[in-house]
Amino acid sequence: MKFINSVKFDTTPISKTNTVKSLFVEGDIGAVFSIYVVRNNDNYYYNFNTKAFQSTPTRLLQEKIVREDNIYYTNILFPTVTADKDYDIYVYAESHFETDFNNNFEESLLYRVKNSNTSLNEDGTYYLNNDTKLPSSLYQYADKTITISTLHSDSAVTEAVDTSKTNTNLTVSGSDFTFSKPRSKTYTTVTNRLSVVDNPENKVTANFLPAMALANHSMQFARKPALGDFFVVTTQTVDGTTSSSTDVILDSVENIYVGMKIQSVSSGSLTANTYITKIDRQTKLVTMSQTNSFADGITLTLRSYGPANIYNLFKTKLKISNLAGALSTVDHPDTGQPTEFNFVTTKANADLTTGTTCDVTSTKGLGTGDTIFAAGLTTADGTPDGTPITVASITDSDTIELSAALANNSTIVENTVMFFKGSSLTAEISFDIEFYEIGDTNFTLYLDLDNILTITAE
Repeated sequence: MKFINSVKFDTTPISKTNTVKSLFVEGDIGAVFSIYVVRNNDNYYYNFNTKAFQSTPTRLLQEKIVREDNIYYTNILFPTVTADKDYDIYVYAESHFETDFNNNFEESLLYRVKNSNTSLNEDGTYYLNNDTKLPSSLYQYADKTITISTLHSDSAVTEAVDTSKTNTNLTVSGSDFTFSKPRSKTYTTVTNRLSVVDNPENKVTANFLPAMALANHSMQFARKPALGDFFVVTTQTVDGTTSSSTDVILDSVENIYVGMKIQSVSSGSLTANTYITKIDRQTKLVTMSQTNSFADGITLTLRSYGPANIYNLFKTKLKISNLAGALSTVDHPDTGQPTEFNFVTTKANADLTTGTTCDVTSTKGLGTGDTIFAAGLTTADGTPDGTPITVASITDSDTIELSAALANNSTIVENTVMFFKGSSLTAEISFDIEFYEIGDTNFTLYLDLDNILTITAE
């Protein structure tokens, strides 16, 4: 009797593009066996001659170990796919050629390659297939997409990406960026840390340029972005009607965590600033920070702030760093050189000599309290160390009120360039993300701009 001692195959999931993997069979010289590969999604079989999958059953028939190192190997070409696929690889010991598997195998005659990843989800199903049955030998995944987005609750803000900057390893999609890689793709930190690769594919740089959409609003910078400003969303369904209660029972509390904010409901009303404060995972009873009345079967959309729960929700591991932000600055209209100011316009209609009403070309982006720099501008009392004259209010699209009249018979001549600091039409936001593992679900990573940008209705 000839024995097969081991069957080796790398069961690491593969990407959507065509991939070659090798199957190794080790055993006694003269051992005879057959190999067949099944694509489980459509029950197609791999043809080792044409290197393609077909509907008619076929196999690599009666191969023999002849090499002195006691190893036989063959390559299998897995084609490019547009949707997830899974495969089983079988080795059949040909008994009529007096071949069998040795006693280390649980199987006799027919062996299915076992997937090395048997990790479980919270509900006890296998991670690879979300099922209680053993995973297939190999999984081939189409890309999963992480969308990177900014969001401000004020409709006066237009979210946008900054294409004038270098956005590394990202694809622009409207006002967002996308990053797409195969599910279960993993990266280590070693390459990045040692700078072996100048631009590792798992490290992205995102630049955003939120802008004012309305002329009667202004944008001020409150603070730079923080990790706690990032959030992702998930949904759950209400199980049973509630009335003016802080408790609600959900169909499932999987992926629900204390601290989540209920963002919206599919119907009915929601009390502002409702957060999850307690979860009973046995009864699926969730306690909220505010009383609410929910109808049975409505959908709750919840925000999870900070990166801590991203892996729990979407099985994606990432690190966010190098967060930066500021109001945009303007170039000098005459020289083209950069300035420290956030807004520039010109004195319009006539010279300003008396009073506090000042006509300008445009006020879009100007805000109350902005400081001013212009030829002819004085302090309130005309002394070098006096109180600066600032923007007291915005009258309309081309008129502002100054906090004081010009002193010492000064004049701001018509068409004089006027610079302002404190409010802007746009802000510049940037950060880096390193991805270490790509999960099983498409999702959007949001940056909440509400804590970063203050919007004032003038």
